[in-house]
Amino acid sequence: MPKHDDRLARPSRRDALRLLGIGAAGAGAGLAAGCGSAPAPEPEMAEEAAPAMPAVTFPEGAIVRTMLDDISPDVIGNGATLFHEHLAFNFASPPAEPRAPGTDPPAPPTNDEMVDLMVEELQMAAFDGVSCIIDSSIGPRTEQQLANLNAMATRSDVHIVLGGSYFLAPRYPDELNDMPQEEITAGMVEQAQRERWGALGEVGSSFPEMHDIERKVIAAHAQVHVQTGLPIFTHVPHESCPTCAIDQLDIYEREGVDMAHLCIGHMSTVKREDDPTWETHKEIARRGAYVGFDTVGHRMASSFIPERQKVDMVLNMIDAGLEDHVLLASDFANTTQIKANWGNGFSTVLVQFVPKLRYFGVPDETIHKILVDNSRRWLAYQPV
Repeated sequence: MPKHDDRLARPSRRDALRLLGIGAAGAGAGLAAGCGSAPAPEPEMAEEAAPAMPAVTFPEGAIVRTMLDDISPDVIGNGATLFHEHLAFNFASPPAEPRAPGTDPPAPPTNDEMVDLMVEELQMAAFDGVSCIIDSSIGPRTEQQLANLNAMATRSDVHIVLGGSYFLAPRYPDELNDMPQEEITAGMVEQAQRERWGALGEVGSSFPEMHDIERKVIAAHAQVHVQTGLPIFTHVPHESCPTCAIDQLDIYEREGVDMAHLCIGHMSTVKREDDPTWETHKEIARRGAYVGFDTVGHRMASSFIPERQKVDMVLNMIDAGLEDHVLLASDFANTTQIKANWGNGFSTVLVQFVPKLRYFGVPDETIHKILVDNSRRWLAYQPV
């Protein structure tokens, strides 16, 4: 007789959520069809369904600052918001046409051609269920990059939010070394207003320890948040550094940042051997901040952690009752994986990662909460 597995008698919180979600009318139905929405339930099932989850609410006057306008978070609707992607980097050429041996390669695409390609990529991502993308900054944008992003926002159906920041040492401008923290803050506040930043990020620190100048610059970002209300997302080193994440969190907490608008990023790069039960993730959430799993859906060149293990990280948060503090993104910036190059493009989270969550029992209403509700609650802020 097979040995009794005691786990079968004690379903996890995730299993309970899945059972409660069976037949819930409209659960996850707000996401586009490409996001795998559940079919409408049969009428007899709907009568037995658990009550629908309450709609997410936002503080009075809360906005999302996009490149084009200040909008209500309700305008984003029921599509996914991806809190950390890269739209403004310089793409390599789109797919090469076959050519005869010995012939010259075609001329590189013009800037306008690349913008056209990006608009098409965004439109296909919108078709898959993406409503909003936060474009991450790892340095000052050029005027051309800003113009390109504006064209993408104007011509596509995806809301584009600019994230602005100083990334990490040694990428800082030399003048930051001797500049008082207050001056760094003031300069960023002015730039945020001039360029219409809707978030601060990605704000990074080095491996294995944070440099003193990074502590100063991170504190300056924290004060920009205090003065403006802008949400923050961070870069934790890809080398797997749980202590780096907590060091960042400590500074933001000490500087008075509203934890409801802070996301500690790259937490999907924490190796199991460095934190076997991923207590770091749970500590961040229990202190009120969001845990950003923003390297999912495609292979990262700088941190190869199996995707199956990243699924376990999210399941670990759900089983701990902390799904309200989970955000997803892909940190997408790989030209070989755009849709034009046979990849999943900017909807890789939806078409590559989310189906794995469903397979392992995450109900649609929880997926909707993570992709739609959590991200808008983090992103929407009351301007100071």
